[in-house]
Amino acid sequence: MLRLGTPLLVVVLSGALSGGLAGCSDGTDDRPPGGPGTSVAADGPSGTTAPPGLEEVPPGYDESPDGAPPVADEQLQGDALVALLRTRAAVDPGPDHCGPDDVTGSLRGIDAAAGTRVTTLVVRNTSDRSCVVEGVPGIGVRGTWGSTFVPEVGHRDHDAGGNAVPRRPVRVAPGEEATLHLLWSGALAGAEQEQASIVVVQLAAGQVPITVPALIDGHAADIGQFTTLSLSPFQPA
Repeated sequence: MLRLGTPLLVVVLSGALSGGLAGCSDGTDDRPPGGPGTSVAADGPSGTTAPPGLEEVPPGYDESPDGAPPVADEQLQGDALVALLRTRAAVDPGPDHCGPDDVTGSLRGIDAAAGTRVTTLVVRNTSDRSCVVEGVPGIGVRGTWGSTFVPEVGHRDHDAGGNAVPRRPVRVAPGEEATLHLLWSGALAGAEQEQASIVVVQLAAGQVPITVPALIDGHAADIGQFTTLSLSPFQPA
């Protein structure tokens, strides 16, 4: 397992780099919000994939800002977290779906090959009830300077080993976990650029996302403003 901060090795990820990103959504989504942990923010994202948002950032985005520091990640709540989403979850919530109060998230382990990183996004059921995660979640990224990142986001129907991952409900008992593979590539963040601080993950449409520190084995993930992201569906751990 390769850790961030060490020299990159040429690692063959069987099938990890094969297959393109899913096509972009037309931005239309008429689903009403609902289910546990929902938010009714009117300006949230409307698709499950997204093109790069090159036109959405102001001049000087790549320069460390002057003035007061941004609001701390842990102080963000509700609609402030929804506003960070770049894409929306692919499934409607039901009574059995996990909500933001049911799980915690983390990034675990990393492999690398020629400009592409692969990590496992883990959600752990910390509640006292069994609940379900399903399909591809919504995702967003906040940077260390407080910026909302605008990455290209796509979906994959296979994991980092090239194995097909069906889109089906995954029931997670208390104390158990579900996982998906998160890949990033392209415009990786350098040491002097704004890097990811947190990743926000929306488990079902309309929900407030959970926050996941953008740390892997104590090292910052080199996800930048225009890094390309790709996610596989949830699967049992």
